[in-house]
Amino acid sequence: MEADPRSPRAGTTHSPEHRARLRLELRSPTPDVGSAADEPAVWLSELREFRGRVAWSAGQRPAFRLPSGAFGDFDPHDVVSYHLILREPIGGQVIGCVRYAPLEALPHSRIREIDPAAAADIVAAAQCPDTEVLEGGRLIVDPAWQQRGLATDLLLAGTALARVLGRRLIWGTAGVRGGQERVFLRLGYRCAGAPLIPAPHYDDDLRIIVCEPAKVPAEIEPRIASFGPQLHAWLTGDHYC
Repeated sequence: MEADPRSPRAGTTHSPEHRARLRLELRSPTPDVGSAADEPAVWLSELREFRGRVAWSAGQRPAFRLPSGAFGDFDPHDVVSYHLILREPIGGQVIGCVRYAPLEALPHSRIREIDPAAAADIVAAAQCPDTEVLEGGRLIVDPAWQQRGLATDLLLAGTALARVLGRRLIWGTAGVRGGQERVFLRLGYRCAGAPLIPAPHYDDDLRIIVCEPAKVPAEIEPRIASFGPQLHAWLTGDHYC
């Protein structure tokens, strides 16, 4: 959602076996981190640096490089969101992420800001209160790992997370210039009836996309279900993903 920068790194390959050993993490909201001046958790600092570095994309999106020369993507929605993070099996570097915020925890929903009428129509059609909606964002995969299904894995895990949390609706935005929206549409999402949204910050145009986690294509149901026990264990504190 919002961004999936693509600038493949030449000469890098990853076998199916290597991909199978990737580590999935779930991080819960961190409401004690409230502003840019607060010191975030180590994992959140690492995540924001990763997002900024990939989104910067050799200067394509200059706003993600800080005056100090470091990369960063500070966003206040981070602290109320659940974050799904993929790491390499050796070294543990972040190679992919996506986040999901409980709608009632957001002071300013991006979807409601973008198109209030479309947002109202979506929740009315689904008959969902805010407490049954997740707002997704920041779907990003390292260029060296793109075109290997990791964005799909993250989105399927997100659908499983929505089920575990008892959420009946996911909404967010998907970029169109790099074909990001097509990934969502294969996984049970649909485009809302709203116009394209210019997003110069991401060098892209966006569509509002919506998913009802209980209504997905039958062929992806087993993959979604496979994430459920792992995510439930994390949320109950019984296991480290």
